[in-house]
Amino acid sequence: MVAMWIMDMMLKVTWVMTTVGFAVLLSDYLRLQRQQCTETTGVQNTGKQAAERPPKLPDGDYVQHGSSVWCWGHNNTDRMCKFSNLCFSPQHQQFVFFHGEQTVTHGIHNRFHPALVDMTSIPDHNTQYFQYVDLPISALQDFKKVKIYQGTSLIFNRFNPDNLMHVFHDDLLPIYFTLRQITASDVDPFNLNSRLVIMEGWRPGEFVDLYQMLSTEDLVFKQELGNLGELVCFSNAYVGLSKATTWYQYGFKVPQGPKDNIAVTARDIRQFTDFVCTRLGIEETGVSESKYIVLFSRRLNRLIVNEVDLTIALASEFNMRVVTLSMESHTVPQQIAIIRKASMVVGMHGSFLTLAMFLPPGAVVVELFPYAVNPEHYVPYRTLANLPGMRLTYAAWRNIEPQNTITHPDNPWDLGGIAHLNPAEQDAILRSTEVPRHLCCRNPEWLFRIYQDTVVDIPSFLKTVRKAVTDAEANKQGNGGTSSSDDDYKKIYPGPPVDFSCQSVQSSDGLVGLQLSWQPPWNLPYLDAKDTKYEVWIQEQGEVSYMPWILPFTSHVFSEGIEAEHDYNVWVRCIVNDTVVGPFADAVQCST
Repeated sequence: MVAMWIMDMMLKVTWVMTTVGFAVLLSDYLRLQRQQCTETTGVQNTGKQAAERPPKLPDGDYVQHGSSVWCWGHNNTDRMCKFSNLCFSPQHQQFVFFHGEQTVTHGIHNRFHPALVDMTSIPDHNTQYFQYVDLPISALQDFKKVKIYQGTSLIFNRFNPDNLMHVFHDDLLPIYFTLRQITASDVDPFNLNSRLVIMEGWRPGEFVDLYQMLSTEDLVFKQELGNLGELVCFSNAYVGLSKATTWYQYGFKVPQGPKDNIAVTARDIRQFTDFVCTRLGIEETGVSESKYIVLFSRRLNRLIVNEVDLTIALASEFNMRVVTLSMESHTVPQQIAIIRKASMVVGMHGSFLTLAMFLPPGAVVVELFPYAVNPEHYVPYRTLANLPGMRLTYAAWRNIEPQNTITHPDNPWDLGGIAHLNPAEQDAILRSTEVPRHLCCRNPEWLFRIYQDTVVDIPSFLKTVRKAVTDAEANKQGNGGTSSSDDDYKKIYPGPPVDFSCQSVQSSDGLVGLQLSWQPPWNLPYLDAKDTKYEVWIQEQGEVSYMPWILPFTSHVFSEGIEAEHDYNVWVRCIVNDTVVGPFADAVQCST
C-alpha cells in the first residue's frame, strides 16, 4: 500500500510539473509571438519598456507622407523656412521636396523671384540662392538607399570661410542668433544639439573649429553627403540665416559701407562674445585690468615695415606693454583671450580687426590704411566700434606719403599685381593718389593699393593715437563710465497709464473744462525713472487736429479749446527721463 501511495504521489507531481512547464513554455511562446507581431506591424505598447524600445522602420518610411514647409518673410532677403522631410540628392546636387497626402506649403509665394531663401546672411547674392526640386511621393521608391538625419538641422552656406571678418560677421553671429531663435526653450536659451549642415561646398578650412563650437553634433558638409546614400533627408530642417546681426555690406550693388537700418547693438555682440568665450574656456575679465596694447602683425602682405619701431614708440608713449599677435603665432582662441583684456588694438586694415568685438568697453581701436586708400570708404571696423552701446573709441591713420609705400606690381592679380593690365591702365593706377569708390570685388586699383607695404610715420601716427586715447577718457568721465548710446539699446519702456477717468467740470465764471486723471504705468517702479512726464492728446470727435500737452502730474483740468456739449477723444502716454516714450493708453471718450 505504501509503495502504491508513493507511486501515485510521484505521478501527480510529475503531472503538475509537466503542466507548469507547458504553461511556462506556452507563456514564452505567446510573449514571443506578441513581440514579433509588434515589431512587424509597428504597433507600440504604452508601457515604459515599449517607450524605451520603439519599433525600427526603414529610413525611407519617415518620408513616406511627404515633405512640408513653413516660411515667414516677404521674399528671399528676409525669409526663413522650416522644413519637414527636406531631402538632398547627391547625384543631382539639388534639394528635393516630396509632395504627399500630408504635405503643407505655407509662405512660399514668389518662390522663383528670384529664390525662396538666401542661404547666407548676405542679402540677395545670386550665388547663394536656395531652391528645391518638386517630386511626387511615388518617386521615393526609386531611391534605394535613404539616409535620415533626425533632430533639428540648420542648413546654410558659409560666405567666405577663409576670412575672419566673413567668418564672424557673415556666419558665426548669424548662426548664433538663428539658433537662439529656433531652439530657445523654457530650459535653455540656446540648444547646442542642433546640427549644422554646411552646403557651399568649400573645404572645412582653418576656422572650422569656430563653427563646431556652436553645436555638439558633428558638422555635416555637402561633399560628405554623397557617401551616405542616394538620398539624404532632414526630418526637421531650417534653411537660411538671420540677417539681424549684420552691420556691413560689401559693395556688390553699391560701393561698400554700413548696411541700411542696422539693428544689431552692443547687447547682441556681447551676448555672442560671452558665449564664444564660455565655449572656448576663456575666463571673464574686468575693464579696470586692461593695461596693455595689442598690435596685429601681418607676416605675408600688407606689412608694417617698421613694426619694431612702432611697437617701441607705443610702449614708450603710453607706458604700456605691447603684445604682438599674428595668425602664425597665435590661434584665434588665444588671440581672443588676449584681446579680451586689452585697452587698445592697433592694426593695418584687415579681417583681424573683427576681433575688436571682444574688447572690453572703454577700449580704443586704431586702424591703419596704406597710401591712396581713403579710410572713409572702408569702414567695417569703425561701424562695429560705433554700434550702440559698444563704448569703443575708433581712430584711423592714413599714409599720405608716397615715399613711405612699397608696391608689388608683379604679384598675382588677386594679391594686387597689375602686370596683366595694359600699360595705360598700369600707368593710371601708379599715378593715382586715391582709389575711387568701386564695387566688389576685383577692382585692380583697390587690390594694388590695399596689398602695399607701409612705413608708418611715427609722429603722425602717435598724434592720432593720443587723440583717440583722450577721446576715450573723455567719454568715460563725461558719461560716468557709460555711453549715451547705452540708453539706446538698454531702454525699458513704461507701459500705458492706467485707471483713466474724465468728467466735465464748469468753473465759477462759466468756463467748461475736462478734468482728466490717471495712474502711472504699473511697471514704472521697475524703471530707473529720474523724471516722469505725461503727454496728453485731446481731439474733438470728427476733427483731424488735436491739442497736445506735456504734464508732470497725473491729474489736470483742461479748459483751453474745450466747449460745452462736445465729445472728445483723449490719449495719454508716459515719458521717462525725457527720451524713453511709452505707448498711448487706449483712447477714452469724454463729453462736456
